[in-house]
Amino acid sequence: MKKTYVLVLLAFLCHFAYSQTNSFSPEWAVGVNGGANLSRMRFNSRYYVPQGLLIQPSGGITARYISEKNFGIIGELNYSLSGWMERKDTVNNAHLNEYTRSLAYLELPVLTHLYFSLGKNVHFFINAGPQFRYNIGEKVKHILIDPGLADSDNPADHPPYYDENSRIDKKFDYGLKGEMGLEFRSGIGFFVLSGSYYFGLADVFSNTVADFFQASSNQIIGVRLTYLVPLKLNF
Repeated sequence: MKKTYVLVLLAFLCHFAYSQTNSFSPEWAVGVNGGANLSRMRFNSRYYVPQGLLIQPSGGITARYISEKNFGIIGELNYSLSGWMERKDTVNNAHLNEYTRSLAYLELPVLTHLYFSLGKNVHFFINAGPQFRYNIGEKVKHILIDPGLADSDNPADHPPYYDENSRIDKKFDYGLKGEMGLEFRSGIGFFVLSGSYYFGLADVFSNTVADFFQASSNQIIGVRLTYLVPLKLNF
């Protein structure tokens, strides 16, 4: 009888060990991503900024490692445009019809990846983590009813950044990013459709008591498509 129990126990342990080693294999995948940013700024100043969403492209490369079932990590290197657009100003004496400032960044998000299976080849996922960004350029476009006011020294006419020669004060940006979406897995790769929100924690303009802005951080809604190819790596 004892021998039977021992054999049953060994069989169970062997089956359990086999199922654990074969139920999941770590997975590497690399690919490209592209989409659109809908951006604005979180301004805190004495000057009302009548913003709309500025729509611009973003794209880059993605690497993902799934270390265990339902959990992984994602790293990316992206070229991303953000900034803000101002609508026609009817509140301030700005004589403004249109103003946009586009900010170009290299960005590096490092995100935790949690996914849940909705079927054999469909995953729902949530990504979250920090994102680091560095400004590599900017472009300004504005149309004034009276172009001469762009060079005015009167702060009542326009905020200081309306000057075409002005630049943002701080190039390094960081914040928190959250993302969710669906992944469709096929024989030719993984297709990932996602929406994201980035909340910037750093200001782009100086924020001392004497400065025009006390807060000026990036806020970005992102929509994009990612294509990933699984890698077969043997370590």
